[in-house]
Amino acid sequence: MRIAIDALGITQPGGGRSATLNLLTALFQIDQENAYLLFVDEREQALTAPHVRQYATGVKGRFAARLWAQLALPIILRKERVDLVHYAKNLGAFFTPGATVVTVYDLSILICPDVYPWSDRIYWRFIEPLTLQQAQRIIAISEDTARDIVTYYKIPRERIQVIYPGCDPRFRPLPAEEVARVKQKYHLPDTFILHVGSISRKKNLLTLARAIASLRKRGVASKLVLVGRIYEKARDDALFRYIQEEKLSDEVIWLGAVPDADLVAIYNCATVLAFPSLQEGFGLVPLEAMSCGLPIVTSGSGAIREVIGNAGMIVDNPKDEAEWACILEHVLRDRSLQAQLRLQGLERARRFSNEEAAKQVLQLYHQVVGK
Repeated sequence: MRIAIDALGITQPGGGRSATLNLLTALFQIDQENAYLLFVDEREQALTAPHVRQYATGVKGRFAARLWAQLALPIILRKERVDLVHYAKNLGAFFTPGATVVTVYDLSILICPDVYPWSDRIYWRFIEPLTLQQAQRIIAISEDTARDIVTYYKIPRERIQVIYPGCDPRFRPLPAEEVARVKQKYHLPDTFILHVGSISRKKNLLTLARAIASLRKRGVASKLVLVGRIYEKARDDALFRYIQEEKLSDEVIWLGAVPDADLVAIYNCATVLAFPSLQEGFGLVPLEAMSCGLPIVTSGSGAIREVIGNAGMIVDNPKDEAEWACILEHVLRDRSLQAQLRLQGLERARRFSNEEAAKQVLQLYHQVVGK
């Protein structure tokens, strides 16, 4: 088969990039027979292989990339005589030849519309369902996302296949010397609460900051370390105002985006992961944390419960700062509970495999094309 994969938009760091790279790396390793044409914003060295030809568009910005996909991609695909097009990151295009498969990560924009700009809401409400209606099959990265596609877009469940992502095998318990090196590099304290993800309103970090303030009043000493870029389209200005007004600058350490190699070590030296997100189509960050043996306190929003099972502590109301403070204090003070959560998390993380996801995707390709 000649397979085209639209991976435009994975340049920006985040869960979408990580999940897509993890899947495609495994796919290109297990499938040496089919020829792939991979569309990316910039050349991805990690996805280089003899049977993979990368087409780097050089187009900057998500709007420009989708416009390019609508206008130029169908022409290129016809010239290339592809059998199948896989839109690997949510957004499809019209008038493309051959069979089409679309991977949908989540419908957060429809579920939490108030934290996204109007342009995104219009696209996901009116354009996205049209591209999904024309696709032969849809891949949802969780049962929760599959249910949302049925609920919001009225697409028959039998056209949707759930394929869980895995995480990069680099995310694992590390030797003490490597952890100590990165801890020193970022001047991290001995005990800290970690959050990984974009700094945006969907991540509900204002509630977490309020919980940190409550812990400080209780005499529980623990810094909050934030790893991730500011997501400008859903910028959480209320979070920054609160940190300034409550004089929490010394309690909150923002590292911004960090290299994956350092992120693994940061997971390893944290005391607990706090993940208060309002909506997740999967929850790659909790999976990465579990793979490193880091105890988790998380909301149960979206698909997060599917990912962690009984391997973490769940806050039922993600906006209840008192509950967050109470559970975080319990985990911070109880060393035996931390050890138990580490073991349960490591065991749970083994259920998610990039290789298994790639095998399921390849099998789906053959089903759709009939070869």
